Amino acid sequence: MSADETKVRAPTRADVARLAGVSTAVVSYVVNGGPRTVAPSTRLRVLNAIKQLNYRPNPSARALKRGSTHMLGLLVTEVLNPFFAEYIDALDEAASKLDRFLVLSVTREVPDHEAQAVTSLVNQGVDGLIFLCHVQDQRLYQAGGAGMARVMLDRNAPMDGFSSVGADSEEGAAMGTDHLIERGHRNIGLITGAMRRHNNDMRSVGWARELAAAGLPLSEPVVTTWTREGGYLGAKQLFERDEPPTAIMAGSDLIAIGVLQAAHEAGMDIPQDLAVVSFDGTSESAFSWPPLTTVRQPFEQMAEAAIQVLLDGSEAPRHQSFPMELIVRESSGPAVPSP
Repeated sequence: MSADETKVRAPTRADVARLAGVSTAVVSYVVNGGPRTVAPSTRLRVLNAIKQLNYRPNPSARALKRGSTHMLGLLVTEVLNPFFAEYIDALDEAASKLDRFLVLSVTREVPDHEAQAVTSLVNQGVDGLIFLCHVQDQRLYQAGGAGMARVMLDRNAPMDGFSSVGADSEEGAAMGTDHLIERGHRNIGLITGAMRRHNNDMRSVGWARELAAAGLPLSEPVVTTWTREGGYLGAKQLFERDEPPTAIMAGSDLIAIGVLQAAHEAGMDIPQDLAVVSFDGTSESAFSWPPLTTVRQPFEQMAEAAIQVLLDGSEAPRHQSFPMELIVRESSGPAVPSP
């Protein structure tokens, strides 16, 4: 069979073998790097035939032969948000240490995208699925059947039937709020984003808990989008209240950066007129102006735990919660003098 004839269908291993003048077993040895050694001249003929025919090995078939593709499918909502970017980087680092490789697919919170992304990863023969997203069709969490390892990330509570990993967001928000109380603030606002399915609004719980423990008034939180613009608009809402806050606990670094922009436009000095604490602790928080005091998610530890869950796929599903760390910078300022 000529190279032209194979254009009407996808070339097979047998096609490569015929063109190279070798057996299909030899083609497999070249493609898989073993188990038998192939003479350099023979290997070159096979590689030339692969190139000429544009042959692409089937990952699923290779997985059946080798028992593993060493590929892990990662589904994320988006990649521009620094929260996702830093989590992806930590997951890639953790996977590489264990000779695993990530295949990334973006869902964009669009049902058709979600279904296509999950199906594509399963068809590529990944050994496990990492959901750093929330899909609208709950059946997609079961993609790949009972033999597929899977783990849910950015979860703050157990998810029935699945292993999950997340930061202790209630304690993180409480830590940030308590820091502002210790600075002398008595009117502390909260701007957070809408929570997705399988996640409770534990940031609000931690914030409200600390205010109640200190005997401070509890105002209505502003719920916005998880974006800079969301933080900007949320801050404007707080500034228009009869008693605007002297400090704001922001539900993410991006929301906090939007708050800073709104405060600058209003002629406020940070932290003299308004103190700000953010949530997540991505690198962006260190390069805002002023640099943000933040409660940081332990991306590296959570990523390592997630990869290990996939490699220990036989274990019963469980939820792992990780403590957060308060990083104090200029945005929360010095202690406020008592009135």
